[in-house]
Amino acid sequence: MPAMLKPLALAAAAAAVLAAGPVRAASDCSAQRGCAAKFCHIENDIAAAQAQNNTRREAGLRKALAEAKANCTDSRLQSQREADVREKQSKVAERESELKEARAKGKQDKIDKAQRKLDEAQAEYDAALAELNR
Repeated sequence: MPAMLKPLALAAAAAAVLAAGPVRAASDCSAQRGCAAKFCHIENDIAAAQAQNNTRREAGLRKALAEAKANCTDSRLQSQREADVREKQSKVAERESELKEARAKGKQDKIDKAQRKLDEAQAEYDAALAELNR
């Protein structure tokens, strides 16, 4: 019996090491802002891809990191994020108008659909706002 338990114990230990890999490799990017935070997140994704032996994803992320390091400036990134917030805000306004129209028609299924779309647009807007401050 002990001879059979040894491979199981080794397998369990290996699984624990693999499961802890991405957590151990990831660094906290919350203190960083702008391009530095972007680089940090991509580097964490690379470490996770390595831990999962996903060479294609790792290669793509390495390419993305190289492009980001070559082209990212904090001011350009901020401008892109501000434009994204404005776009999402416009979408929320559009969805609010659609909901108002649906309520005027009085069909509950149309009202529900318009409300779902508004909720989705609001969530995207909130995410863009959060990204703006990152």
